[in-house]
Amino acid sequence: MPENNNLSLINNTEPNTKGLNETELLRASQFGQLFEADKKRLYAYIHAFVSDHTIAEDIFQETSLILWQEFDKFEIGSKFSKWANVIAFYRINHHRNANKKYQLGLSDDFLQEFSQNISIIESNTNTQEQKWQDLEHCCALLSEPLRKVYQSFYIENLTAQDIATNTGRSLIAIRKVVHKVRKRLFDCIEQKKQGAS
Repeated sequence: MPENNNLSLINNTEPNTKGLNETELLRASQFGQLFEADKKRLYAYIHAFVSDHTIAEDIFQETSLILWQEFDKFEIGSKFSKWANVIAFYRINHHRNANKKYQLGLSDDFLQEFSQNISIIESNTNTQEQKWQDLEHCCALLSEPLRKVYQSFYIENLTAQDIATNTGRSLIAIRKVVHKVRKRLFDCIEQKKQGAS
């Protein structure tokens, strides 16, 4: 989503909360949090279909407005991005049908399959992001000396021999520490997986 866009609906104005009761204020806050966390991904999703920034921004604005208007139908706890994709997909189809002369000859079946593939890719991306978050969490739990070895071996790609030379420790000692780091990270990540299940 271009940074210079004029998203007054979303970015520049607060929703009018005058006269809202506590439940409505909570829903407005929930929408704001969910939308803010997902808006760049949603714009990218729309742009993948239309490949034109101006059209993508128009559809994004329409979608954003509908998401807000229909938010009372959204079930808290379900996937906001999936719900937003469905609404965006309908807005994209509406735009395609209204502007048939500008189409590239892509069938509705192709676009439906494309939408499903994007959802699969996003799901895999979310899974991968979760794995990275788990790894970062587990790395933060390592003691300082183990974190330094992790940093040297896995991030800086130094060999065990290089680390041994740099630290003045024996090669065997460094290999043992690398093994200890692997084991601790593996155990920590496995524990997080089991906790999530």
